[in-house]
Amino acid sequence: MMLMGIRATPDGTVEGVVVNVSKSSLAGMRAQIGCRAVDVVRLAQRIDGWIDDDGFYTQERNLLASTIAWMLGRDAACGLLHGPVLFLTADADGATRSLSPDQYARVMLTANLAKDSLTRAEALIAAVQA
Repeated sequence: MMLMGIRATPDGTVEGVVVNVSKSSLAGMRAQIGCRAVDVVRLAQRIDGWIDDDGFYTQERNLLASTIAWMLGRDAACGLLHGPVLFLTADADGATRSLSPDQYARVMLTANLAKDSLTRAEALIAAVQA
């Protein structure tokens, strides 16, 4: 079985990915994120962000994924996400599933808006520091 999701990496890459869950959902997510333990960040409209549970200590900050998560309903008081973030969804029973076409489009649109926002913020900071 395969799941369709989106992965956002600390270098600013956002891409659609196929998660191989033939062994288990957890094994497939760990392979996509590159970690041994995962945790979930619940967002609006049943979109989930899966992260490295140890990422705060072992991975670099992911400003883009953090901004995407905030724009998708994560509490602004929450800290930054670290390492790759895998966006998927869950069904009514809590089982991890592929993003629906609408969810996929929403995450990608939000990613583009987040990239634009970060670019403008970096330009503003550079102008103020000049």
